[in-house]
Amino acid sequence: MRWLVLSLLLLTAPLTAQRPLFRGGIGLSGGAYNFDSDLGGFDDDATAGLFQAEFEVTSRRGYGGGLRYEAFATDDDKSLFRSPSDPNDRGTQARSASFFGHFTYRIQQHRFAMPVRVGLLFHGLVLDDQGTSNPETTYASLGPMFEIEPELTLVRAGPVRWSIYGQFGVGVAGTAIDVDGDFRDYESDSAFLNLEAGTRVAFGPAEFGLAFIGRYQSMDRSDIEASQFVYGFDAGYQGLLLTAGFRF
Repeated sequence: MRWLVLSLLLLTAPLTAQRPLFRGGIGLSGGAYNFDSDLGGFDDDATAGLFQAEFEVTSRRGYGGGLRYEAFATDDDKSLFRSPSDPNDRGTQARSASFFGHFTYRIQQHRFAMPVRVGLLFHGLVLDDQGTSNPETTYASLGPMFEIEPELTLVRAGPVRWSIYGQFGVGVAGTAIDVDGDFRDYESDSAFLNLEAGTRVAFGPAEFGLAFIGRYQSMDRSDIEASQFVYGFDAGYQGLLLTAGFRF
């Protein structure tokens, strides 16, 4: 009986040992985007930039939710699939926007905290040919996502706090594909992987961070529609992320 009571206390400690928390901020990243199509000859990378905005609220018992918005675009001057033999070829620009709305359960014990997030991911990717030879292709994905973000506080001195953290998220989604000028409606499936690892420094409620960020998508070949299909691909953005925000 004594061990049962002790076990229940340990399990419920994360629910009672924390205070309400609000965390929000924005981030800017510079890096590279790679797109590798199953169609031969369409494997390229380009410099890209990413913008991030997010907020999350959890209650005294650790329950809550939040929203993350991210968008990136490749550089106009260094686009994908540019022909080296044609100086006038502007290549293809990749643009993406995603929304991750989620429920959160925050586990916290002393210097360790870990939000566990379960929610819905909407992800849109556009490949925009800057010339006239190929149409614009849009990939719209919707599906569930699961994410954890463990964080360990290394130093806490008055209003100053220094921590390290990691983020790992996986998701699956149905993907609808629209090709300009094509009457067919293509459908496929995608898998998503979110990675982030870095450090944060807080001065009172103000918080600043530096991290590696990786956002990856892998799509299967689409279903065949009227004897045609869209090739699958593996793509991803990776770079350094600078963040600034508030936590209180």
